[in-house]
Amino acid sequence: MTDMKSFFMIWCQKNVVEPSFEVRPTGPKHRQRFLCEVRLPGYNYTGVGNSTNKKDSEKNAARDFVHYLVRIGKIAEESLPAGCGTLPAGPTGQQSDGGSSSSQAGSSRAPRLPNPMSPFMKGFLPQDLGQAYRPYIPSKEEIKQEKDNMEAAESLDVNASNHGNWTIENARSKLNQWMQANKIKSDFRFTSIGPDHAKSFIAEMTVYVKELNRNITGRMSGSNKQSASKSCALSIVRQLYHFGVIEAFTGSIKSAKSSEQVAAYPVRISNQLAQRIHECLQELGLEPIKVSSNAPMESISLLHPLDDALRKPQRLNLQQPTAVISWSPPVPNWNPWLACNIDEGYLANTSLDQLSDDLLHEYRSRIAGDKSLQMSLEARGKLPIAAMRDEIMRTIYDNPVVLIRGSTGCGKTTQIAQFILEDYINSGQGAYCNVCVTQPRRISAVSVSERIANERCENLGVAVGYAVRFDAVLPRAYGSILFCTIGVLLRRLESGLRGVSHVIVDEIHERDVNSDFLLVVLRDMVHTYPDLRVILMSATIDTTMFARYFGDCPVLQVEGRTFRVQQLFLEDCIELLNFMPTPSELAKSYGDGGGAGRRKRPKDSEMDDEGGEGGALAIGANGKVLEECSNMNQLIDERRYSPRTKQAMSMLDEEEPSFELIDSLIDYIDRQGRPGAVLVFLPGWNLIFGLMKHLQPRRNLVVLPLHSQLPRDDQRKVFAHYGQQRKVILATNIAETSITIDDVVYVIDTCKARMKMFTSHNNMTSYATVWAAKTNLEQRKGRAGRVSPGMCFTLCSRARFERLEENLTPEMFRTPLHELALSIKLLRLGAIGQFLSKAIEPPPLDTVIEAEMLLKEMKCLDEKEQLTPFGRILARLPIEPRLGKMMVLSTLFGLCDPITTMAAYSSTFSEIFQLEVGQRRLASYQRALAGNMYSDYVAMIVAFEMWSRKRNISEEAEIRFCEWKGLQLSTLRTIAEAKRQLLDNLIQAGFPEGSMQVQRFDTQSPDEELAMTMALLCVGLYPNVCLHREKRRVLTTESKAAIIHKTSVNCGGNNSNNIMASSSAGTCFPYPFFVFGEKIRTRAVSCKQMSMVAPIQLLLFGCKRVDWISTSSGNSMVQLDGWLNLDMDPCDAAMILALRPAIQDLLVRISEQPDSIGALDSKFISLLRAIRALCLFEAGDFQIQRPKVPNEMEHHKQPRLEEDRGRGYETGTNYGMGGGGGPSQNAGMSYGGGSRGGGRYFNSGPYGGDMNRQNAGSGHRRW
Repeated sequence: MTDMKSFFMIWCQKNVVEPSFEVRPTGPKHRQRFLCEVRLPGYNYTGVGNSTNKKDSEKNAARDFVHYLVRIGKIAEESLPAGCGTLPAGPTGQQSDGGSSSSQAGSSRAPRLPNPMSPFMKGFLPQDLGQAYRPYIPSKEEIKQEKDNMEAAESLDVNASNHGNWTIENARSKLNQWMQANKIKSDFRFTSIGPDHAKSFIAEMTVYVKELNRNITGRMSGSNKQSASKSCALSIVRQLYHFGVIEAFTGSIKSAKSSEQVAAYPVRISNQLAQRIHECLQELGLEPIKVSSNAPMESISLLHPLDDALRKPQRLNLQQPTAVISWSPPVPNWNPWLACNIDEGYLANTSLDQLSDDLLHEYRSRIAGDKSLQMSLEARGKLPIAAMRDEIMRTIYDNPVVLIRGSTGCGKTTQIAQFILEDYINSGQGAYCNVCVTQPRRISAVSVSERIANERCENLGVAVGYAVRFDAVLPRAYGSILFCTIGVLLRRLESGLRGVSHVIVDEIHERDVNSDFLLVVLRDMVHTYPDLRVILMSATIDTTMFARYFGDCPVLQVEGRTFRVQQLFLEDCIELLNFMPTPSELAKSYGDGGGAGRRKRPKDSEMDDEGGEGGALAIGANGKVLEECSNMNQLIDERRYSPRTKQAMSMLDEEEPSFELIDSLIDYIDRQGRPGAVLVFLPGWNLIFGLMKHLQPRRNLVVLPLHSQLPRDDQRKVFAHYGQQRKVILATNIAETSITIDDVVYVIDTCKARMKMFTSHNNMTSYATVWAAKTNLEQRKGRAGRVSPGMCFTLCSRARFERLEENLTPEMFRTPLHELALSIKLLRLGAIGQFLSKAIEPPPLDTVIEAEMLLKEMKCLDEKEQLTPFGRILARLPIEPRLGKMMVLSTLFGLCDPITTMAAYSSTFSEIFQLEVGQRRLASYQRALAGNMYSDYVAMIVAFEMWSRKRNISEEAEIRFCEWKGLQLSTLRTIAEAKRQLLDNLIQAGFPEGSMQVQRFDTQSPDEELAMTMALLCVGLYPNVCLHREKRRVLTTESKAAIIHKTSVNCGGNNSNNIMASSSAGTCFPYPFFVFGEKIRTRAVSCKQMSMVAPIQLLLFGCKRVDWISTSSGNSMVQLDGWLNLDMDPCDAAMILALRPAIQDLLVRISEQPDSIGALDSKFISLLRAIRALCLFEAGDFQIQRPKVPNEMEHHKQPRLEEDRGRGYETGTNYGMGGGGGPSQNAGMSYGGGSRGGGRYFNSGPYGGDMNRQNAGSGHRRW
């Protein structure tokens, strides 16, 4: 290979620019490659080389940059050194109307694309700030005053310091003052959410801001109108503050009324442990906050100054130098799908013109001799889109961006990419074409690629391939089509989009956060690289908004070919079937009597969450309240329907799908005698498997689940045919678009969807089942008419349907932006706010600020708001940043394996347990997996490790095991895939594999490894902290009541002999503190995936703010995040908190040099030992008598209950089910002794050490 690096360096020297080469290893060590990136000042491009050694990677990176300089006319192609190959620059081919070009012998045949004027209006350049976030520009005096105000501001709550200290308490009066001063007349508009017994309200207000020349809208919810209006006012005031319209709050801070409502929990550490922490701090050179002996007159922060400095109020930097993703057309010696150079073989030194000739010859030979291919081409020619082929290709050729709106069944998803590829091949330019097609879901990408390969009579991996999470079959390097999910494409953009000529974004109407992000990236790219071609496609979109966003790009409408679908609404179905709910159905829906008028629940009764995933809030898909919540099943046309139908309608609960009705509809379908599969749309995992259990006794059905988290092999089953048995597919909205199940004739639609909700002021995410939008229902209905006439049973009333929203709310408005913000920084796209301001609909500004502030607090961003090494590691992990931090920390303690299992579980949000028919709580043998740890995560880990052992035996063994234990096999497989990917990412980042060995826990006896694991879980799940009060009731960080979800191991079962059930009148735990994975909003707010933690674990890893405060009684206490109170020596708390900056410093160090974990300085070894001692559950129990809690596992050691027979319940295993020492006086969590039950992994060496158990105040077996 000619030394292009020398040529490049000489050119740089002549042009007085100094290149910057950056080389880093990539991939696993056994097949490691080296990625080199080269940049030049003043050029918005990054040259990339990816080879098996550093020298070649630098040469290839220089070669890539030289190719770019040729394309932009800075270097003449004739001046390149001999032997560099023909470049796809300076195209000379003459195009015909059909998009083909006639080749000229000996010349480059890269297609000549028009060089139009920029399709963007002023203000839409890549470096510009979107109009939505353009701030008011203050004067110098105002800037000085703002600085003074910020310095004077004091923190009030967890997030107030990020927003000028505007809080719930002071924002309403400020908003009133500002509106009066600006003569604005506006008021709150209130609407309600939820059923009558759990109603809450939404307050909304829009105000015009003359300084910004635009409106600002606040929209928040609350348990009553007053709290909703306060939250709404807070949202508006914080936006005004960040836009620079109002100043920071500097008045006196009002203490929270509820700060003393939570009783102070006693915590004491031994003098020996305190001395050990003191010595550790001395070795680290850290001094804790000095605390006087007297109670404080006002709140005093106990955070160490180095820790507290991270949380000082800062303004969001909305504008920074920005970049655009590098792009190049297909070039020699580069595989775009592997993003690496081709170092050997035929492709390494062959020109694109020669490869194009090879592709043309091969394609013509196949057409001439392959009858199957000829028949396929004939069938494709009958699709509706075939008639518009020439127009589509001409429009794509002439415009950087084209929007194609194709009706269902027109063939756009399968045909347009093939049109492009075949035109290039037939014109002798096949090697200059590589098409990347994005799909919203994995199953779509896989199934469409398989279908196209079948149409082309080829195997996957030739001209067509796919790449999704956990799986990929890549096509050839030139003249090919790759289908992938948007997430996969975004992760590959770090090294640029090289060798791809066309990008097709399908189903853009879904508006998920990744698709909106990709549109911003692509719009900047086509502005900078007008030869790139972008095609946007969907069946149902607002073409006006998307066309305007891309500078009034051309829009093509393609009519579809669908069959007639008869639609029946709920009242039609009931009339047709003469259906009447049975008493058992009513009991399930209403619990306390059924009927349209639900009885009021007694004040002292326990809140219920029986709605599961089926209990829909009375809000639409865009989050707006539809109307005052009432049973709209009562609103039917009495002239059209019988009194019996009216009665049945009024008895059905809108919140719960009726399994009996769905069963009756399937019976009706069977009686028709017409073949065809049934597709049932359900909102979530629980209902899918609940209905599967309900339908299981029917032998004539093949019931299959279809969920995004199912492994690929399980998803593929829905496409198979099952002879005389009728196939019933139970699916989420994954089946709405892109995939075609060719035998579906009937659709049963419950009209619900599961939606993720996020509120930025408290960083809390919850999930709710809501009514789907009309566009979703239309897409679902269309599934029945793809291959033949069909029927759609829409299980909502006509009155409800008329009140549904038209479209979904963009996900960017209702999801945390932390992961997206990391991606922006990883791709070097400029300031986070600046980039997101260019979105087609920018997210709320306070959400953007929260994302950036979180990344700064986590040390993911430096003072210049660039990615730190730690931030770069987290950006490459496909999980939420806090979970990523938890994983990195776990490598220090040798706990990476179980922590990664937990992270994989949290990222999939799948149910691991399978409930029995009619049961909503776990069975005793399922709860027993948690042992004495009161943790859903521990139960999951134990189940996962036991399953892994069975999986290594045989597939039959793992299936039988899951049946015995009531476990979801598909969930376990998904967790395993996600875990493997996460571990691979850490290995690629340089972390030693020795820190990732399998860890086995003893959940019966005290286990310090398990205690440390629970402490690290606080890092990943914060701010999801709750406090147990009584029965199932807990208090969350919002100071709002919630309950333990019934699928938690911490919720008693149905059997009255069960210990947890028998103590339901006053359920207690060794410690009242819990962290949880997610919140579900149904009839009540419930916490899922709960794990008990100790107070010192929260002090170290599970709080943002710690204050020493006085109480009204004259005493003092330590308060976490303004609501969790500890009766604790403030000096001890200050010492423990002084360890946190050292932990953060160590985290930064290992992120810079991951392989240094095994050779840490002695001071850091002492730090880790001190942390282990503090994280023992008993560490804060010195000389404190905790209430003794009954050991539920003792119950299971008695003769087994009837429900456990045949379950294969294992005791004494080394996966946490072994015997051991009984509970001590300290709530069964003592770590002072007891015999060990079961084995566990741990070797000596850098991750091993003394295996002897020692007490909390002494040395520990590691570090």
